[in-house]
Amino acid sequence: MTFAAHDWVDYNARHRPGALALANAEDGTSTTWAELDSRVGRLARVLREHGVKKGDRVALIAENDPRVFETQFAAMRLGALFMPLNWRLAVAEISDIVLDADPAIIVHDGEWAGVASAVAEKSGISARLTWGADASSEASYEDEIASARYLGASGALTFDDPTHLLYTSGTAGKPKGVLSTHGTLVWQAINTAHTTRYAEPGNHQLNPMPLFHAGGLTVMANPILYFGGAVTTMRRFVPAAVLRALTASKVPVTHFAAIPLMYRGLAAEPDFASVDFSHARTFIVAGAIAEPDLLQLWADRGVALQPQYGGTEHGPMATAVDDPARWLEKAKNGSTGRKARHTEIRLVDSEGNDVPEGATGEIWLRGPSVTVGYWGKEKSDYFTDDWYRTGDAARRDADGFYYLAGRVKEMYKSGGENVYPAEIERVLAVHPKVADVAVLGIADDKWGEVGLAVVVPAGDQPPTLEELNLFAAERLARFKLPKALAITPDLPRNATGKVSRPALRVQYGGV
Repeated sequence: MTFAAHDWVDYNARHRPGALALANAEDGTSTTWAELDSRVGRLARVLREHGVKKGDRVALIAENDPRVFETQFAAMRLGALFMPLNWRLAVAEISDIVLDADPAIIVHDGEWAGVASAVAEKSGISARLTWGADASSEASYEDEIASARYLGASGALTFDDPTHLLYTSGTAGKPKGVLSTHGTLVWQAINTAHTTRYAEPGNHQLNPMPLFHAGGLTVMANPILYFGGAVTTMRRFVPAAVLRALTASKVPVTHFAAIPLMYRGLAAEPDFASVDFSHARTFIVAGAIAEPDLLQLWADRGVALQPQYGGTEHGPMATAVDDPARWLEKAKNGSTGRKARHTEIRLVDSEGNDVPEGATGEIWLRGPSVTVGYWGKEKSDYFTDDWYRTGDAARRDADGFYYLAGRVKEMYKSGGENVYPAEIERVLAVHPKVADVAVLGIADDKWGEVGLAVVVPAGDQPPTLEELNLFAAERLARFKLPKALAITPDLPRNATGKVSRPALRVQYGGV
């Protein structure tokens, strides 16, 4: 049995026409739900006239802007798949993705016209639509919307129809296209709302996270919009500008999300101590483990950061802390919380058997918000009996809290013992001489593999290996202590801010 998929914009335009839907932090423009429905309907007509039909892909190359959401909702109205592309990738990398998905059109920000043109030429895409600078060289987004007739919601789509195609960041290899359906997106909103207060009236989210990734689009923005809240976009994350935007809006900002590195950047700003956070409802921290000192730093300002775990395929939220303030008091340090309400989780060993409480195993997920599969790939390659195999390792305590141990593929064996780099990184990260750290396994004649700690020092005097191990010995088994140390000014990161393990292995010869 399947269900009809309702049009989010049409629904909210009828129920709250004058309420704020979208705003732009850079130019101060804003759009009500009624205005958004008008623009989405006319853009849907424009896309149809450019040949877009149900099942086609609509590619987008643009930095954060309300028109990203207009493009998304117009594609959804047509039954097409919205496909935002990572503009931080090289032209050759974007072209590979476009060749894989074969979109009917590329919609782009004028600032990225050169990239869009090169990608279109390499992939043979003739239809393009652009806004902003250099828009005169292609079909103008704004001009065509202005002259187009409104196209309303058809009511012909179902929960089973695909609607989004998000390509992964490729940290573990070549990017793969993650498929979502209309039903998947609805369940993602519902699943997320149980722990994030997304369904409350008056919600307003400030969003500087890139909308080409699930973190910015389907964890942060779409659930807020599904329930009729508002989203203000920021093109890029600039700490001082973010702090200003948190207080400058006429509609108070209630929701925000970022990775730990960004939260530290905000806390380092001179104005951090004077920002009014009294309207904060949910400030999510994800993408890496939030250290206790960071959580306390924000708690002292009255904001209980909410750790979460997930990924593009995962729903995208799989676990979350349902009561951040109480969780901080219980000192569940390093945990990403308990499972989302409508997500099932198993922790399994290499044979596919469930591991006992407290033991580390691979995370398997199942539920209505989990991806239905990858574009052009066999589902059996990544699923076992409808369980999605994440490749992430974790343990679960007696209270149901999960603690990530890293990627299964990142695990190395030292003297026959399994070692997960993330466990070591969490301990070393709180050493006073460490600003940032990554651990990887390297070959060793005696132990087979040992840990190499790659450290960004916090000051002029970098830590020694002996200092780090003396500090870590109180918290880690002896076989987990790193046997080598490398000092570096920074760690390589991908577009979502995560450490790039492949780049580290190339640089340091990891296993």
